[in-house]
Amino acid sequence: MAPHSELTTLSRNQQAWDIALAAACVATTLVVNLSGSESVPANSEPGVLSVGLTVVAVGIIALRRRFPLAVLLVALLGVLGLVLTKGTVGLATLGPFIAFYTAVAIGSRQQTKAAIGLVAGALALTTVVRPVDLSREGAAVNLAVFAGALLMGISARTRRERFAAVVLAAEQRAELERERATQSATQERLRITRELHDVIGHAMSVMVVQAGVAERLLDSDPQRARTAVGEIASTGRRSLAEMRQVLGVLRDESSGESTPRGPAPTLLDLPALAARVEGAGLRVRVHTSGVREELPSGVDLAAYRVVQEALTNCLRHSGATCADVRVLYASDHLEVEVVDDGQAVDPPSPPGQGLAGLRERVAIHGGALLTGTQPSGGFRVHATLPLSPVVPA
Repeated sequence: MAPHSELTTLSRNQQAWDIALAAACVATTLVVNLSGSESVPANSEPGVLSVGLTVVAVGIIALRRRFPLAVLLVALLGVLGLVLTKGTVGLATLGPFIAFYTAVAIGSRQQTKAAIGLVAGALALTTVVRPVDLSREGAAVNLAVFAGALLMGISARTRRERFAAVVLAAEQRAELERERATQSATQERLRITRELHDVIGHAMSVMVVQAGVAERLLDSDPQRARTAVGEIASTGRRSLAEMRQVLGVLRDESSGESTPRGPAPTLLDLPALAARVEGAGLRVRVHTSGVREELPSGVDLAAYRVVQEALTNCLRHSGATCADVRVLYASDHLEVEVVDDGQAVDPPSPPGQGLAGLRERVAIHGGALLTGTQPSGGFRVHATLPLSPVVPA
């Protein structure tokens, strides 16, 4: 958890609440202290200095969430000033109490230690000075009050950190889902590319044959040549309609224009992927062996997608708590493997998505994808990708 910043941006409602709280505490403290109900006979009568120190000790809490440690220090100094000048402390301890609670509740653990040190030092100094209005019972009460503030602050900070962890986990899961959606779109585009190849390749083959027939029969049999030309036109129109239908999927639905894309992820991005998955609740250990050489971009991307899909399935389907990712760089091929400790079940694979889509992606590069349950439990995904280019048939 990131430490609390010394300068925190607050909403207007928070600022108004802090100012109102400080004003209410100052007013209450002055009324009680000036009424004499909390005075000690040996103390001096409340004067301008006493009132000023009280306002400082309590009013400073208006800035408690902006500068928690500084506010605590000023509040403690204000109370110590009252002690040293034999002024009426009374409810002026509200300032240090609220400031101490705030420093613990919203600060980091290091700031909490610093706050405890400030309070302990102030209490020790007060004990050494031994003013007339500090009995042993009073010291015990002060110690109990600040101990209560410490416990309340720790409890508040724990709730805040848990809430932040839940929010972070939700964001991590959302990011994984977005990457999964992007991967599915990429797989669909690969499928469309293969369909375009089939449509155009078939159409061009037919048109070339018919053009040859028309050229050969143009003089000897004009009618058959005319028929061949008609077939060329018909085949062209049909393939053009099919191609338009396929390309329609590639259009951006929002703007009709292609959006700029950042660099494709590679196996070098596995630590960041593992961190996101761990933030969603799955412990990931990445093991790498061999020497990484320059990899074909398609192979690098395919290997990354295999790991990403396997880890996403661990989160979505297997109920795993830990997953091991192994990457082997060999001289002529690349291997990636993901093994989890979850339930030994095959994740569902809708058409064009999931492991079925990964098999297609890996097969494009001449590789192989093996999936299955482990004898000891858990699920295993293993992909082997050759590093040499694969010439399509």
